[in-house]
Amino acid sequence: MKNERIKELTRELKYLPEIEIKKEIDYYNTALESENVDIKAIAKEIYDKRGMDYAKLNKSFLNNIINTINDFINTFNNKDSKIKIKMLLEIVYMIILLILIKIPFNLVRDLGYDFIPNLLTNNLYYNLWNAAFLILYIITIICTLILLIKNFNSKYKNK
Repeated sequence: MKNERIKELTRELKYLPEIEIKKEIDYYNTALESENVDIKAIAKEIYDKRGMDYAKLNKSFLNNIINTINDFINTFNNKDSKIKIKMLLEIVYMIILLILIKIPFNLVRDLGYDFIPNLLTNNLYYNLWNAAFLILYIITIICTLILLIKNFNSKYKNK
């Protein structure tokens, strides 16, 4: 049970560096032995000590992206050469996947040109049609990249 509370506190403290998380877990070790400890309250207290707003941290999409990238870099830096090569191959795979995702967007965009030729002869509609699919593609790429990196981090974090 204590191990579960430690894991939960570690998840709540995901916006801190790993060294700081370990220090805080050591500090709150006795409190974590209690069955009725409020993990979120402890996390809020830890963030408050550092001047960080716990409520805003959990809602910040940009912080989530930054932390995911930092985890990715830390995971890569802490591995031996064989695992790094394996990781680099997976990174190449991710890049190829992100490039291949563009194909369906181009197909649907081009189908729109074929189905609505009179409407898209006007440059304004043509540019709006292109911009709409470009924005959708960018959003899809960002979300896919975040998911791939999170999966990558969880896969290689403990190896």
